Amino acid sequence: MHITFLRHATAEDRSLAGSDAERALIEKGEKQVKRLAVFCQANQLFPGAIYSSPLLRARQTARILHEQLSECPAPEIVDWLSTATSPRTIIAELGKLADRGLDDVWLVGHEPDFSETIGQLLNTAGDSIVVKKASLTRLDADFSASPNATLLWSIPCSMMR
Repeated sequence: MHITFLRHATAEDRSLAGSDAERALIEKGEKQVKRLAVFCQANQLFPGAIYSSPLLRARQTARILHEQLSECPAPEIVDWLSTATSPRTIIAELGKLADRGLDDVWLVGHEPDFSETIGQLLNTAGDSIVVKKASLTRLDADFSASPNATLLWSIPCSMMR
């Protein structure tokens, strides 16, 4: 299964927002997602399925991607991508998706959850991985036995021209 991790785009500063769950994208974040969509369109990168954290900044990132990228399915909001979700939980949910036959899944979520999950799938320390805002990190994962993956690529939004 191909898994593409998309960290949410730039959102309001924590000190300016009411609750963390309701932090919205700022103008820079909206521009990042639009740049990402142009990059994906130009490189024929289309999700087979897209799952998003229920937090506002992730939902907005997924929605803008869906609106801007032809052939992007509507995102499904799932609680297992909320902040502070354990890598074990995310990997278990990915295994269920693999069992259903999904082979190209995109996740929109948060740090440090993504770097820790990627680290576990790559059998390395999560603190050795940095997932930048509005970046794409793609793995080829195998869930047939002990979950593991190979890193295919990781591209920060700043390099998507």
